[in-house]
Amino acid sequence: MKSIIYATDCSQNSAQALRYAYRFSLIMKADLHVLHVYDLPPVNLAVINSKTILKKHMQDEQKDLVKKYCTKHLKNEFRQKPIIIHAIQGASITESILSLSKKIHPDLVILGMKDNKSTRGFFSGNIADVLLHKIDVPLLIVPNNVSYNSLSTIIYATDFEEKDIDSIIKLIEIAKPFSALIEVVHVYELHKNEAKENMEKFKNRITKLSAYPEIIFNTIASGKVKSGLLNTVKNENADLIAMLERSQPKKFSLFLDKDLVQEMEASVSIPVLAFT
Repeated sequence: MKSIIYATDCSQNSAQALRYAYRFSLIMKADLHVLHVYDLPPVNLAVINSKTILKKHMQDEQKDLVKKYCTKHLKNEFRQKPIIIHAIQGASITESILSLSKKIHPDLVILGMKDNKSTRGFFSGNIADVLLHKIDVPLLIVPNNVSYNSLSTIIYATDFEEKDIDSIIKLIEIAKPFSALIEVVHVYELHKNEAKENMEKFKNRITKLSAYPEIIFNTIASGKVKSGLLNTVKNENADLIAMLERSQPKKFSLFLDKDLVQEMEASVSIPVLAFT
């Protein structure tokens, strides 16, 4: 992993997510790009100064705000690795993230989880939902109150799709620096019997592509994907749950109920990693 974008509103409530993103980038040995999107104040630009000068002054001011924010909340950790600050003026946080992504081609984008205490309202609610259908890199949604304790156990929810294989291979590269256990889980309806057979075939395909030793495969009988996954997260004391964003799920799949990424984001207190 070479680079990560972390988008922040620089609020007190998102400080934990900042620490998570910074420590995560350290372990991954990736450049951390901290993005802050701001609006110009509603003033008569012609009265004060030229529009260009005011914009430049405002951008410098916002960059300084981000630097002070990072220094305050990262404290001595901030000296371990420099960050790259981006202050972008714009009305749309989503479009600003997409624009920066096109320029630097990150391996991962990190957002704080939906929070009504954000200075711009629900900072990641609709933003994350929109990005899931537009961005072409993994999206890590981090609860604002989460404490970073490295990664020990990762749950990956699969429905045996072809894209799941690519996502798991990418997840293995994330898990390696932590030596984290990946538990690949498929939740199936109680009356279906082919789940275990399909999982064995799926497991064989993954193990042919990667020799990562810390990966196991399980099937779980449950009427609903959400409850089955929530029980697994609790029972395994997972640090992160990962899944493929399924904008067009398979016919007759349990994933048809609702957007599972959004469902899990609203229900868990650990980070959610969505592969798009």
